[in-house]
Amino acid sequence: MSFTSFLLKTVETITPFTTLSSLSAKLTDVPMGRFTQFLIKNFIKTFNINTDEIANKDLESYKTFNDFFIRKLEENARPLDKDCLAVCPVDGTIGQAGKITNGRLIQAKGIDYSLKALVGGNSIDSEQFEDGRYTCIYLSPSNYHRIHMPIDGTLKKAIHVPGRLFPVGRRNISNMPDLYTVNERMVCFFETAIGPLCVVMVGAALVGSIHTTWGGTVNRRVGLEIKDYSKENIHYQQGDEIGYFKYGSTVICLWGNNQGELPSDIETMLPVKMGRSLIVSAQEK
Repeated sequence: MSFTSFLLKTVETITPFTTLSSLSAKLTDVPMGRFTQFLIKNFIKTFNINTDEIANKDLESYKTFNDFFIRKLEENARPLDKDCLAVCPVDGTIGQAGKITNGRLIQAKGIDYSLKALVGGNSIDSEQFEDGRYTCIYLSPSNYHRIHMPIDGTLKKAIHVPGRLFPVGRRNISNMPDLYTVNERMVCFFETAIGPLCVVMVGAALVGSIHTTWGGTVNRRVGLEIKDYSKENIHYQQGDEIGYFKYGSTVICLWGNNQGELPSDIETMLPVKMGRSLIVSAQEK
């Protein structure tokens, strides 16, 4: 660890990001009348939000800031790429993407982290993704924040891993080792026609909450929580919504070996939209 990383981790360790995130969640979920409308309109202007693609264009109907933040889009705003095996689950920016090697994933240049730790510490869960592929996608505050299914699949298990809520911006990614394995996250395992899929929803500073369509809003007061859904037949079609964040964060997708390849144009810092190709056959690469 460099001295810069040491200083950064020390400062952010003593900063109460969990408390700040809880406070942020409460404030942004409170109806504040005209002030809420002021916040929404300034947010749209500051982040250049494309209101043409929003499903509900009546801004005054949003009673809280978070009502707008987790806005839905028009039905055809994100068409699904048909020439691939799986699509991107979110709007965002590619942080890293590549092959999982020796149980490690790349966080940034010179920094990697443990696959086993990421998925909750169980080697049985992690081994099915060894030598597979991964994509790490960062969602900025300006992005659409709903998470969608990359491919048809059935939910098998979900693990809430409690943790810190460090910011996940570029500075921390480049200087704070194990960022994704110390932050709170929801680890979701699916079975698909091409093999296992894991979607990891990583919390971050000021993220009001993580929400899934099958379990609702994650309760941060509960510690490590493992839920088996293998007998409940919870099935999703490609493109179906599976959750959302109430602020910017990160989604990591894990794929098993021999399930396909990343498209040749996937690279770090590439802006992506939900629905574009994410996994293709080896022949299509």
